[in-house]
Amino acid sequence: MNTTPSPGKKARDLIATGETILIPGAHDPLMGRILQRMGFKFLAVAGWMTAGHLVTPEPVMTMTEQVAVARRVANAVDVPILSDAGTGYGDPIHVMRAVQEFERAGVAAIHIEDQVFPKRASYHRGLEHVVDLDEFLRRLEYALKARRDKDFMIIARTDAGNATGGSWKEAARRARAVKALGVDGLLPMTRNKDSIERFRQEYPDNDLTMLVTTYFNGLSPTELRNYGFQLIAYPLVTIISSIAEVMNLWRGVNQTGIAAMDPDWAKEVREEIEAAIGLPEFWEIEKETVESMHMDYTGLTNPGYESYTQKKK
Repeated sequence: MNTTPSPGKKARDLIATGETILIPGAHDPLMGRILQRMGFKFLAVAGWMTAGHLVTPEPVMTMTEQVAVARRVANAVDVPILSDAGTGYGDPIHVMRAVQEFERAGVAAIHIEDQVFPKRASYHRGLEHVVDLDEFLRRLEYALKARRDKDFMIIARTDAGNATGGSWKEAARRARAVKALGVDGLLPMTRNKDSIERFRQEYPDNDLTMLVTTYFNGLSPTELRNYGFQLIAYPLVTIISSIAEVMNLWRGVNQTGIAAMDPDWAKEVREEIEAAIGLPEFWEIEKETVESMHMDYTGLTNPGYESYTQKKK
């Protein structure tokens, strides 16, 4: 009998400790493994981040593409994964399929938003549109019905505070409605300190696990926790900072012909990558097997092989 807790149970147990949980973005398995080795206990696979990784705009990215990336990251780590599930990818039947695909992929939690579907590219320049509350609640209702593992977490995300014709009062109204529906958490899409404060004035409750996504806005985890957010996700920072360093390095090469990276730091990073992918364990296996035994050109085995076969007897 398998007694290993499900990904959702791991996430819920972690949240139940009450600690502030930092959730870095991980856009591929290697990044996920590195972040886990650094001690992070929860990771995010965000839509914009996945789209960048796949070189496609998020509004035209499919559920299958998002699930595939989330699955690869989840399979590489032992910590829970929070995945962006967009709008749920359609009507209730599509939302139900999405929930089951993310659950099968080994994801612990997803968030489903109230933006219009199909998603619009203009969202990424601040022109946001949301569906009416009834449609949003219908998405979430069928998402909750679809999960097979009761511990799989479904978080409601509302963009109503920034939307065309929206307000933070409307965002708070939606927060109360999704809480009554029974979702596992709330993600209000706030962008800075001012929007966080405006939302919290309209929704001062602290009886629902709250998630915030943050960027390079200067707010510390302590400050964000003081606003009531236990889960603090950094969905874009990893991929942006990664590309920034690559651009910086190769600009230098273009300008000077020299790859300006400290050799000791480069060696340390390479060794961390090798450790993350399990290369040292492979070296040990080879040391015990193929590096200590081989067939020579006469077909005779060396003493190492003979001693190994004797040992196996």
